[in-house]
Amino acid sequence: MCGKYGGPAEMAVYAGYLAVDPPFRNLKNEDTMLAGKKVDLLARNSQGLHVPKEMEWGLIPPRYNAAPELCDKRLFHARIETAHQLESFRELWRRKWRCLFPMDAFHQKVKAGSDLFGKGAKGAKLAISRTDGLPLGVAGIYNAIKTDKGLLLTAAMLTRDPGPRMAQIHDREPVVVEPKDFAAWLDGADTLDLRSPWADDGFTYRMVA
Repeated sequence: MCGKYGGPAEMAVYAGYLAVDPPFRNLKNEDTMLAGKKVDLLARNSQGLHVPKEMEWGLIPPRYNAAPELCDKRLFHARIETAHQLESFRELWRRKWRCLFPMDAFHQKVKAGSDLFGKGAKGAKLAISRTDGLPLGVAGIYNAIKTDKGLLLTAAMLTRDPGPRMAQIHDREPVVVEPKDFAAWLDGADTLDLRSPWADDGFTYRMVA
């Protein structure tokens, strides 16, 4: 599943969909974000505002809260169908510690056997983005651990079953949240339909090196 993505050039485009305290802290970042590294995500703070927060992409499960250094396997993805049940995520899900990965496009290697792009595109690497040009945000879940060095925030990206076209690229797809639902997701709404796959005409792709 997606292990890297292109960071948004202008984080401020998300502010129009969120409860923010102006001036919204804008972060310009066109670099590639990688699993296991620090990334800037959006989350709700204690005042109920939606703010950028630096987190490590690679969740440390709550069972390691007392000694996070003992976690030898970070969790980069979580299935939305089972996150509320699995021991690694269920307490975070219950607490509604949610975040949003803002991005221009997520990167994915086409799975073996796919003929979506022709036989000559075996193993092609794609950058996948929204067709309509609206801000792309992917749902995530995070953990907050108090350490001697301060608060350690780590996050995992949520995934779901893909639609027919996306299924020819990978067996899973990131949980794309519609911009109108950004605030509701971060605020803990339970009525959003996030298990339905992205529409086949909802995404566009380009080949990348």
